[in-house]
Amino acid sequence: MVTNFEIESAFELLGKLMELHGENPFKAKSYLSASYNISKVNGELSEMTVEEINAIPTIGVSIKQKIQSLLSTGHIKQLDELLDKTPAGVVEMMSIKGIGPKKVSTIWKELEIESIDELKYACLENRLSLLKGFGEKTQKTVLENIQFYLKHKNKFRFGEVEEESLLMLQLLKKYFTDEEISFTGEFRRYCEVLDKIDLLTTAPFDEVMEMLSESPFEQLEEVENTIHAKTTAGTLFQISFSEKSNFFKNLFITSGNEVHVESLKKRIADFDSKHFSSEEEIYQSANLSFILPELREGINELELAAENKLPQLIDPNEIKGVVHAHSKWSDGNNTIEEMARYSMKFGYEYLCMSDHSKSATYASGLSVERVLQQHDEIDKLNKKLSPFRIFKGIESDILGDGSLDYDDDILSRFDFVIASIHQNFKMSEEKATERLIHAIENPYTTILGHPTGRLLLSRIGYPINHKAVIEAAAKNNVIIEMNAHPWRLDLDWRWIQFAISLGVEISINPDAHNLNGIHDIHYGTLAARKGMLTQKMTFNSRNVSEMEEYFTIRKSKIGSMAAKQ
Repeated sequence: MVTNFEIESAFELLGKLMELHGENPFKAKSYLSASYNISKVNGELSEMTVEEINAIPTIGVSIKQKIQSLLSTGHIKQLDELLDKTPAGVVEMMSIKGIGPKKVSTIWKELEIESIDELKYACLENRLSLLKGFGEKTQKTVLENIQFYLKHKNKFRFGEVEEESLLMLQLLKKYFTDEEISFTGEFRRYCEVLDKIDLLTTAPFDEVMEMLSESPFEQLEEVENTIHAKTTAGTLFQISFSEKSNFFKNLFITSGNEVHVESLKKRIADFDSKHFSSEEEIYQSANLSFILPELREGINELELAAENKLPQLIDPNEIKGVVHAHSKWSDGNNTIEEMARYSMKFGYEYLCMSDHSKSATYASGLSVERVLQQHDEIDKLNKKLSPFRIFKGIESDILGDGSLDYDDDILSRFDFVIASIHQNFKMSEEKATERLIHAIENPYTTILGHPTGRLLLSRIGYPINHKAVIEAAAKNNVIIEMNAHPWRLDLDWRWIQFAISLGVEISINPDAHNLNGIHDIHYGTLAARKGMLTQKMTFNSRNVSEMEEYFTIRKSKIGSMAAKQ
């Protein structure tokens, strides 16, 4: 099955290759636009009928024809032709941030560089800075981006491979019904970035290899008594094998990180010779309460388990409302009513709308006039959809000096304000921290959005002093977002315990730009569990009445403060 992500990537590559080869710039731009529009489609194109695809208004006829070709044959003829005349290393160079197709073309044709390694060497020799349109600053940035790319090459985000991984597990369980089979390793711990999916089974090695050989894999090989199966999408599965008598011991050993595993083994004198009937028995033998796989990171979970102080982790069913969502009013793909009805369908009690603010011209941010128009629409929808509630919010851009981009009289009209940085990422830690703290100190800031602006495997994010930012949030009663988009997962889960210790609540927000985006709450919840987030400290575990009361009280306090001034 060809996924929307793969279709989107194919058109993006087609547009970039046309730019690289100096072909029709208008067509190149149309393919890049098509890639963006495909990313906004609700539902998998591979599961739609031809009629349903043809009815999508944002995708042109010629693009739809190419989509059908990709779905039926796995190929787009024009893309294949361009790939045939482009060295693979040159194609890969376009993955490096800071150099678009035109600059890659210059590097390829003028320096005869055809790989990332060659490009890195050219930077180290100072040759890139001598090219017209580059310079020392560009060369330095390119070298840094190459190092980032190489460090994260062949890794993938949890959210991009979860579905494929569950299908693999289902496939194995279908064939080996009497055998133990489980995820293990980093995938079982819900790590946000992975280099492989680990599975452990008691099924016979030869039978697993035979079964997999009948399925389409790009690569299938034996590596040190394990099976490596690489899918055509590039996901690497590593299947390890265990005797039945030692399955739960091996599951424990392969699930936790090294610090966790070795620390626990020291608590059981005869660990190596023992057999266990469950993982729970292992922890009981160490006089510890059971530690869930996602917590086995060697931080402080063993100490908490020894004192029976492990918290009850937030459960997805405890999230009562969707906070942080975009609609067609800015850069979303659906109307507010569509977003609301979809939220209702999945049992949520409210939707906190937060379209982009006026500075976000790149995302059709709302002018003051459009804010008031949107509020009128929300008032009408609240009457229509009651008892479901839509709260009026905004994702307000944090400007360079830390101020928000509306005056107080407009900010006071919102039920809540999410303050986020979307521009000017190149800051020192001191500058970025000051900027965030200034925004947090604004009395109208309710939630700090994606605190570092990171994009996993794509952008590091600006450096911040997490401790200082969280302390400022605690002082100003500001909630911090766990942005649930699988490319973000920001706030990093490693800081959640510190936030909780200061009484800072976390809001698990999908940052949904379409209907499917609402489901990203799932990924945010998994990440938040790693940080030991509880229902009590989760902002949107409030029901609709509690959320309305929270906003009312908060606005009243701000109004009282303003009156005194």
